[in-house]
Amino acid sequence: MEVNLLATFSDRYTMEKTAEVLRSQGVLDIKFNNGGEPHAHYPADSFVQSVDSIATEPSFELTVSVEKSRYRQAEDTIIKYGGQLH
Repeated sequence: MEVNLLATFSDRYTMEKTAEVLRSQGVLDIKFNNGGEPHAHYPADSFVQSVDSIATEPSFELTVSVEKSRYRQAEDTIIKYGGQLH
């Protein structure tokens, strides 16, 4: 059975290094979503700006498909390299 993991990283290098390690562990598939594009800014007096400023930090997504038996190993690898699981 195939299981998907979604992780985010704060920098591209760490994400790519993690993907390299995951490939060596035999994951089924890896997909990148190299976001990090800042969102539009709102007026300074708006509450939304404070929420938006949090979202402007670069975020690089990695979706990993693994066999169910390797799920925990992939999770541990992502966390070891600083990824946040979602």
